[in-house]
Amino acid sequence: WASSEYHTRGERYNIKDGQRRLKEWLTYNFMTGFDHFYVYDNSAVHTQDSNLKPVTDLFPDKVTRVPWNAKICNNRPNNVDSPGERSSQYAAEASCKLRFGSHAEWIGAFDIDEYLVPMGKYKSVPELLDMMEDQGLNMLNFASYRAWPRRILIDKPKLLPPEKCGRWAKNCFDLTVPSNRTILQTYNCDRQPPGEKQKTMPAEKQLYNSDYVKLHFVHYSEVTELTQLNKTAMIESGRKWTYRIGTDPTSRFVDEINEGTMMHAKAVAYQDTGKWDEVCKHDKGFCRLGNPYPPGAYEAKIKVDEEGWTYNCWVNEKVENYWVPKLLDENPFLD
Repeated sequence: WASSEYHTRGERYNIKDGQRRLKEWLTYNFMTGFDHFYVYDNSAVHTQDSNLKPVTDLFPDKVTRVPWNAKICNNRPNNVDSPGERSSQYAAEASCKLRFGSHAEWIGAFDIDEYLVPMGKYKSVPELLDMMEDQGLNMLNFASYRAWPRRILIDKPKLLPPEKCGRWAKNCFDLTVPSNRTILQTYNCDRQPPGEKQKTMPAEKQLYNSDYVKLHFVHYSEVTELTQLNKTAMIESGRKWTYRIGTDPTSRFVDEINEGTMMHAKAVAYQDTGKWDEVCKHDKGFCRLGNPYPPGAYEAKIKVDEEGWTYNCWVNEKVENYWVPKLLDENPFLD
């Protein structure tokens, strides 16, 4: 479920980099071993000037584009009494599972700003799936938490007029990634130390066995072969019956250091860059530009660098030293 452009919640910001992101994202995911993607193109809801077809056509036989003109009911912020929702996305995933799930052994629903990264000894997603089968797993969960774009890797800020930045902000700018740099590398700055994302995650995504999971809802397996059993069938299967359904025992979270992780490269709205030259220095505020901890700084409780920039994220070394160079070698779309 993606589009060439869209408005963030509350209609605050119009994101228009969908085509660029999808090109890189598809290239990366085919490089990691995915076989096929079904792209539910929601562009027509937002604009009549562009869509994702020019990108999906670059991957014949590997990408199926599904025009998806369903609108969400509202796009309000999350912090109001009637928050915005993503009914169009929910329906798109249900459609994909019902229409195409029977053609796949393993399936997952991901946004084009979410990069699934094999870690440790693993160099492809199929290797992770083999591990899941060996362990009798049907679902593998990836903690999802927003990463920051590294300040030194983005285009030089060009300040917008003060009236566009909002009442309380100033010095805001349109954050863009240079055309000769990947989004994967630019956003390679997780806000938690390696392996600790699961402790503070706001959401998760899953790879799951398409036959075993009967109903899936964006972040969670709602109905599985096991959870739909009645009391008699559950006891006959050798498992304890409870009236309250718990976590399916054939699912678990991925080991983020030794198996895999997810990097969430969500775009930063220009309103959220306000006062960046103040809040990103001397530990003065909440900064959405990444300034990564160097080795040992976090353990030594060193909070700022020599220029006063506040440390606020961690570079994934396998992404930086293995996946980014590999993507650069195989990405024909970089200028």
